Amino acid sequence: MVQKALSAKRASVIVLTILSIVLGCESRNSLEQPGDTLIKSYKNTQQFGDKTSLQNLQESIKAFSVAHGRYPNNLKELEEFTGVTLDSSKYEYDPLTGKIIQRE
Repeated sequence: MVQKALSAKRASVIVLTILSIVLGCESRNSLEQPGDTLIKSYKNTQQFGDKTSLQNLQESIKAFSVAHGRYPNNLKELEEFTGVTLDSSKYEYDPLTGKIIQRE
């Protein structure tokens, strides 16, 4: 489930990047405009990817809870359950409530 979502995320990133390049190149008012469009698109895609990752983590925590009758003690335990490596520095996780948020 998590791997399918990650594949969908990668496909979305590729499609959005290609669209931003194509749309950015249509307008030739200045040399900076296509680059600005690409940077904006990249940032939007990155935010989308972060949001999707957080949603996937929340779903993984729920699945762990169903399978084990408790929340994971830490994100390392969630990694072992899902088989997906996480950058734990990006998230704050509360094992008592199962809540996870993204650090800013």
